[in-house]
Amino acid sequence: MAEANAYYTLADEFAKITARSVFLTGKAGTGKTTFLRRLKEETQKQIAVVAPTGVAAINAGGVTMHSFFQLPFTPFVPTAEGRRNLISKIKMSTSRRKLMQELEMLVIDEISMVRADVLDEVDAVLRYFRYNQAEPFGGLQVFFIGDMYQLPPVVQGDEWNILSQFYQTPYFFHSKVIQQCSPLYIEFDKIFRQQNEHFIYLLNEIRSNMLSYESMKLLESRYQPDFKLPKKNNYIVLTTHNAKADRINAEEMTKIKSKTYRFEAIIKGEFPERNYPNEAVLELKEHAKVMFISNDKHFPRRYFNGKIGEVSRIEKDKIFVHCENDKDEIEVCYETWTNIRYTINKQNNQIEENELGSYTQYPLRLAWAITIHKSQGLTFDKAVIDAEAAFTSGQVYVALSRCRTLEGLVLLSPIHKDCLHVDPHIVQYAKSKPPLEILNKQLENDKKVYNQKILLSIFDFKRSLVDVTSIQELIRRNSTSFNSQASSFIDELTTAIKDMDSIGERFKHQLLSICQQENMDQKYLQNRIAAASDYFLVQIDKMLSSIRQSPVETDSRENAYTFTESLRIIYQELARKKYIMEGIKEDYSTAKFFERKKTFKNPVFNVNAYSLYSKDKGEHSLHPALYRLLKQLRYELSEIYDSNTYQRILSTKALEDISNYLPLTMKDLKRIRGFGKQKIKLFGQEFLDLVVNYCKENGLESRMYEMPTRKK
Repeated sequence: MAEANAYYTLADEFAKITARSVFLTGKAGTGKTTFLRRLKEETQKQIAVVAPTGVAAINAGGVTMHSFFQLPFTPFVPTAEGRRNLISKIKMSTSRRKLMQELEMLVIDEISMVRADVLDEVDAVLRYFRYNQAEPFGGLQVFFIGDMYQLPPVVQGDEWNILSQFYQTPYFFHSKVIQQCSPLYIEFDKIFRQQNEHFIYLLNEIRSNMLSYESMKLLESRYQPDFKLPKKNNYIVLTTHNAKADRINAEEMTKIKSKTYRFEAIIKGEFPERNYPNEAVLELKEHAKVMFISNDKHFPRRYFNGKIGEVSRIEKDKIFVHCENDKDEIEVCYETWTNIRYTINKQNNQIEENELGSYTQYPLRLAWAITIHKSQGLTFDKAVIDAEAAFTSGQVYVALSRCRTLEGLVLLSPIHKDCLHVDPHIVQYAKSKPPLEILNKQLENDKKVYNQKILLSIFDFKRSLVDVTSIQELIRRNSTSFNSQASSFIDELTTAIKDMDSIGERFKHQLLSICQQENMDQKYLQNRIAAASDYFLVQIDKMLSSIRQSPVETDSRENAYTFTESLRIIYQELARKKYIMEGIKEDYSTAKFFERKKTFKNPVFNVNAYSLYSKDKGEHSLHPALYRLLKQLRYELSEIYDSNTYQRILSTKALEDISNYLPLTMKDLKRIRGFGKQKIKLFGQEFLDLVVNYCKENGLESRMYEMPTRKK
């Protein structure tokens, strides 16, 4: 048990305090799902979970790979031309690009079903949109979770005709990106499902293609072709096709001569029917055999995913289930599954789960029979396997490994040794698992590398350099659309960022040299961090000031949007660098870095390059320049709060009053018509800061004493 816990702890630490990519595997029932759930809850990293199918994504609490990365469903050819074609088809919004760049960890669940070419597509997309072509997945840490002995990738014959020219097999580990940089192999080997040592040994032999004569005889001893389900039983039939499972369940239901109750699912928003976890109209009778399809969220846990019982009674909208060996019956409560989308919070750059829809239903399904496919990952005490028409060897292994004991297993059809053959490529890949002591050494090294990577990232300006270069190219391509000051402004900004990046690179080499010393002088390191931070803070302040005063204008709405959004990204990225440096320059630690990163809020960006943005130039204001800044702030806030009209943020009359009377305190601001308690709380300080800074820069004093008193 101690060694089993050691592997769990290792996986947890590699996930949370290193940047190492890991293939996390284990036989059925070893705790992979529990690990993923806890990782999502506990990690401080910006994380996204994806899976190859909609059902797998819902169960993992994530989204599909194709929707997240906007991948086509056609085979991918891993050539330079294939990558260019892929990127050209992907229309990635600014916010989606930002999400890709902010990601710190990607989890791919059910990796056994992911095709090699799909993984290479993910790699190509991440390298491109994270501006990092040199590293696999654009430098992103990836956790691959799954059991290669479970269901394999689905590849049609015509697809394999194309893919076989580039891939040895369809498995993920034969993708080009994994061949370039293989993830660390960690296996959970403590089985919580099988309790029979002989059965565990038998399954291990199947996994290694070394099924012995004795083990085959043990399997054959479970062959009972005339087996009939007892009237009172805890068996579940595992079969190969939905139609057969449905027929068995329907036949057993008709044998129960009692009232049928129908329970309709509550479906809200967007939740595709193909992803429903069970029947949207659940038909049950008292004494029907049912299976729970989720884990109990209450404590102590009364049921788990795959637990079988019998409906003991139904009272109006209440369902009670009794399970074998349980003293009390279970009152079943509704369960809600959510369909989510990952979004980026515009205010703090945090990746958030946005609920698109939900499905609420009792977590039950009829359980006289179920398909082998749907049984993957479940736990049964007694299983009847009808695998005569099994179409993959993986299906037979999945079915066998559902059962806790050999004694609980019944085979309706004989299983030939050929059906138990495991692809030699999978067996060979399993041999890459390193021993525990090697993993421990790797962890210690990777922790140091991770800490160094975080420290160096603070003084890395590559992302801003790529963004400013793209603006430079935009202006060059559309020079007639921009005003005469555009080129010189962006050239100066590009030069400043290039210089800062160049100095940052030299400083990063210096930091790396210090960190790699055997007896690192922590005090000296902190002094260097402080000195560098002081230098860069001055440079960043200059650039932020320059950006705020951007003279760039264009009469093209499209070019103005592209320019403004790109400049906004640079401005907010530099502002975040500044915020982090201010927090770590006196006392650097990885924890402090994450704390500053999480508490950072994007500053309002008061720049708009559209020359026809508004004909209202503030002629009715005593301070037209301030009026235009206030308008831009209103525009920015309308985007942040998703308001479809500027007036909902603040009226034009309120803007005029602010620019004329110059409120300098919160008490002054409350006198402006339109600023109620809610708006004061939401964004009053931002308007106030803008006015205070403007007055300081221009030597102005408040004129609130001239403002007429509002009639009550």
